[in-house]
Amino acid sequence: MFRSMFRIVLMFSLSLPVSAMAHPHVFVETRLGLIYNDAGQLEAVRVGWVYDEFYSLLIMEEMRLDPDYDGVLTDDELTQLKGFDLNWIEGFEGDLYIDGVEFAGPVADDIALEDGRIVSTHVRPLAKPLSADQSVTIKAFDPTYYTAYEVAGDIPVEGRQDCAPRLQKADIAAATDLLEELLFAAPQSELEENFPAVGEAFADSVTVKCSA
Repeated sequence: MFRSMFRIVLMFSLSLPVSAMAHPHVFVETRLGLIYNDAGQLEAVRVGWVYDEFYSLLIMEEMRLDPDYDGVLTDDELTQLKGFDLNWIEGFEGDLYIDGVEFAGPVADDIALEDGRIVSTHVRPLAKPLSADQSVTIKAFDPTYYTAYEVAGDIPVEGRQDCAPRLQKADIAAATDLLEELLFAAPQSELEENFPAVGEAFADSVTVKCSA
């Protein structure tokens, strides 16, 4: 469940006079996992996106899934749904960031429907594995804040036993203040096409340190 502050941010944005200010539009609970290779290097990040109920319903309606509305998808329907969110346009970063790190394209991993919410999982291989003793900070965010991500749950580590992920929640109050300042400073006529890039300010961060 998203923190109540995320809902407060949404209600704040909806109260503004310009329709383009109504950000975010989609809420995604993010599940992260770390994958290390035999040399102890970070080689991939497993990413789970749990979409909000409304967006999940829109996707299933668009794809004509679950016609009996029983909240259960058949194996064939799950196969049809798998990878629906991985047809990325050129330049899209997958809303996953590690400073100085390039990722390869996504690899579909799993798909499920949980309590009316689509749970889509994929793996993001690193273009080049990171050194075994290098600490990393991972963030999941949409720069435009059209989609709001919240990292939730445990962060499993595959391939090593000596790594300790630490989740730092975003300062939502400070991020909201920043958003408000940028909205009121920008000409309203430009907001439709140039919404402030505040997504990172709302981003949770995961710092991972492993023993030398």
